[in-house]
Amino acid sequence: MAVRLTERDTCLLVKCALCRWLTTDQLQRLYFPEATLNAVQKRLRKLADAGYLRSYREHPTAESFHAAGPKGAPLVKEKGVAAMAASDVPRQAEHLWGVNEVRLAVELASMPVVYFFAYWELADLGWRFPVIPDTVFAVRTPGRRTFLGEYDRGTETLDKLLVKLRRYADGLEGFPFDAVLIVTEESRRLDLLAKEIRREGLTVPVLVSTLEAIRQTGLFDAEFVELPRRTPRKIFENNDEEAID
Repeated sequence: MAVRLTERDTCLLVKCALCRWLTTDQLQRLYFPEATLNAVQKRLRKLADAGYLRSYREHPTAESFHAAGPKGAPLVKEKGVAAMAASDVPRQAEHLWGVNEVRLAVELASMPVVYFFAYWELADLGWRFPVIPDTVFAVRTPGRRTFLGEYDRGTETLDKLLVKLRRYADGLEGFPFDAVLIVTEESRRLDLLAKEIRREGLTVPVLVSTLEAIRQTGLFDAEFVELPRRTPRKIFENNDEEAID
């Protein structure tokens, strides 16, 4: 099927390659904010039928994930982005989705973005540290502010997250950062995490919020909780209110 590619289609293919896989909803928010879901699905289906996209659903009622297809790969390669091999399917799809939700929250905000990299991009960039964050990004406020990010679904043990926080607390030589942002699907582990950070005396700044809060108000307007004292604040707002008991 012949499809006339638009500039938006090319940008969409490049973004799919950068993000590995994006859902229909994520692509709609990025590239079709004024279109109906049905119109978006039709356009993505045309791109998939023509070989520019690959679409995957875990089961018939699941939302589709989309990646650059065999005809899309050469186009994104021209932009300096490598597409995945054709046999790849989403691995740890829920975690991948969450990391890309954080990416969208950063990129769709009004704050100028200096860079944003997900964990799968860091090796090719020469990341030399033994600890690999889920995300690394910087924005201008107007000064540059740099953050390490972790997306916590609550499905792994708390120890794994604490190992990362200990290494962040030791510092990343030559790579200063302002804080570690933890985005959770639910806030139920916040109490345990605050307790462990206090017990170990970790001094690294840790800000925690839920994905729901970020999607409702935007990343930089969402209320975070600074651990271990559980002080409410926004990312760029030092809140002097009393800590939450």
